[in-house]
Amino acid sequence: MCKPATCSTCHKKTWMGCGAHIPSVMDSVPEDEWCTCEKPAGSKYPPSASGSCRIV
Repeated sequence: MCKPATCSTCHKKTWMGCGAHIPSVMDSVPEDEWCTCEKPAGSKYPPSASGSCRIV
């Protein structure tokens, strides 16, 4: 299951989890609040939380 996270690089919203539920996390967040780090190729969503992001 995916859950909200905050990127520790840009301090904006992203997601963490399996990747199957990204829309259920990100579609309720206005795009201007999304993580501004480089998106994965072919994805409309920001990158997942990693070592540079923290779970909220």
